[in-house]
Amino acid sequence: MAKGAVNKGMDQLQRVEGRAGSDTLKLWEGYREQAYLWRAIALLQMPATALAVFAALVMFFFADTVIQVPSRPQPGYYSVRELPDTAFIDVATEVVSLLGNYQPARAEYQYQMVQRFLWEPALTDFQKRMPVEIDKIITTGRSQMFLINPQLVKVQRDPSGEYVTVTLRGDRHKMIRRQKLERDVLEFYVKMTTIPRNISNAYGIVVVQLGMNKPSAKELDDINKEVKAEKEAEERKARKDRRELQGF
Repeated sequence: MAKGAVNKGMDQLQRVEGRAGSDTLKLWEGYREQAYLWRAIALLQMPATALAVFAALVMFFFADTVIQVPSRPQPGYYSVRELPDTAFIDVATEVVSLLGNYQPARAEYQYQMVQRFLWEPALTDFQKRMPVEIDKIITTGRSQMFLINPQLVKVQRDPSGEYVTVTLRGDRHKMIRRQKLERDVLEFYVKMTTIPRNISNAYGIVVVQLGMNKPSAKELDDINKEVKAEKEAEERKARKDRRELQGF
């Protein structure tokens, strides 16, 4: 009797194990596609990870590191004697172009730009006159164009060696509310010196005196005679050089 009970229990265990195996097979068949997908992802992930690590190492060891640093202010000081005349002529030309060529809508902006070049005592004097001049320009609707004559540019260096004065002469064309006025001759004189240079002023050239005037008739005649004499001298030199070259 006891043996029969044991046999019965063994049969029940075998049936339970069989059902468990069939359930496992059914579960595997239901999620087979998902299992294959995850296995494929795992297999692909391994070489992809290896390639990513290899690429990162290559970039780390062979890439060029470029660091852009803004330029520092240039310390130092140029004396007036160290700079050529052309450096002072360029500054004077820029200042005079801002002052002599304007329209009512841009006059105030250009006058403010001029202040970047000014140094005492020219700065204080200019700031006093600027509001009055701008008010006249806007009120009258005045426009102006100043054409610099390059042949009449003069550079004069102070005997002390601390200042340079550049004189720019040319023709002024003025218009007030679309009414063109008669052309006249005008000259600007710009007295300059140097201060320690910086990032916005490479040579440290500043204007210490600024003014303009209208040459008299006699002065204009003298200027024209001087220019004519210089042209004739240049032409004679050019003819002489040509003859020397032909003779050689």
